[in-house]
Amino acid sequence: MGTLFLSGGGDAGQTQTIDKRFVKELDKDKPLLYIPIAMDTSQFDDCFEWINSLFNPLGIRDITMWTNVKDKSIQDLDDFSAVYIGGGNTFSLLKKFIDTAFIEVLKGYTENDGIVYGGSAGAIILGKHITTCSHMDPNHVGLNKFNGLELVKEYSIWCHTNMKMTH
Repeated sequence: MGTLFLSGGGDAGQTQTIDKRFVKELDKDKPLLYIPIAMDTSQFDDCFEWINSLFNPLGIRDITMWTNVKDKSIQDLDDFSAVYIGGGNTFSLLKKFIDTAFIEVLKGYTENDGIVYGGSAGAIILGKHITTCSHMDPNHVGLNKFNGLELVKEYSIWCHTNMKMTH
């Protein structure tokens, strides 16, 4: 089984600890793959700037962005040190992964020791189901099956919550 990094998202300061740990796992001779397709296509340039601003200071300067996962295979993923799935609308992201059969590709990649970092929506889809995002994401794509990739066993991922812990 591969290695998963799950983050609720946030700015560089909020994710610095997990980002540094993630970078330690990477093969520096291979680029990092960034998939921002949970976002609107009009935001892809800004997304690419953001991912570079996050990881360039940590020594990762070779980043490839895929804005479409159609016709991609596990062999395509072998060219990368890891896959970073960005945030945005979780329903839209899962629908795109279903429609392109990328779910099977990503599952196969992780089963073969691949490294995947999911940020916000990218983390939520790795869980058992994605209905945990219903409080923040509209289902404007009409998705009616909410099963995630189930890469964290029976757990579903809840992002962007502020819980106050009491003792």
